[in-house]
Amino acid sequence: MNVRNLKTLLSLIAGGGDLDESWEVSGFSSRADAKGAIESLSRSLGDPPPAVKPRGLERAILHADGASRGNPGPSAVAAIIHLPTGEELASVAKRIGRATNNVAEYRAVIEGMKLARDLGVRELVVYVDSELVMKQLTGAYRIRSKDLEPLAREVAAEARHFAKCAFEHVRREENREADRLANEALDRIEDS
Repeated sequence: MNVRNLKTLLSLIAGGGDLDESWEVSGFSSRADAKGAIESLSRSLGDPPPAVKPRGLERAILHADGASRGNPGPSAVAAIIHLPTGEELASVAKRIGRATNNVAEYRAVIEGMKLARDLGVRELVVYVDSELVMKQLTGAYRIRSKDLEPLAREVAAEARHFAKCAFEHVRREENREADRLANEALDRIEDS
């Protein structure tokens, strides 16, 4: 393990970067090598293994939101997975670099769907406050942007992992927590 590369990687991640954006800049030959170095360091420190995620959840609700300042500009995404009872299971919030509002919205949905899949959710309801994105995902609107077409295909591919997957529009105030997490992730960019 190259200690200098690992120090650079950890510094970038501590500054708000993520592994996907930082492994190559740190001098690693692949994302897998960088991840392996982090796992090796964790084992050497005697950290306990990560908690086992619950598996085989029947139904869950995903609230997803993207934030962009400048449109396009610095952007971040957030997704929160809840049980139908309202209990929060997991969340993710991270920066995604420079993007438009709509790209950020799509990427938030994708991140949330991946998280739900990792949790073993069988049926998923996805709530977004972007009427455009929701109508594009349900087929009510045609996708005209070449930037959004591949993202819509990725959402469709993720949807196939679920027995049922539905997309619904919610008012912004009903998506406040996902919006807050996305903006907090974006603020971390601007502070660094």
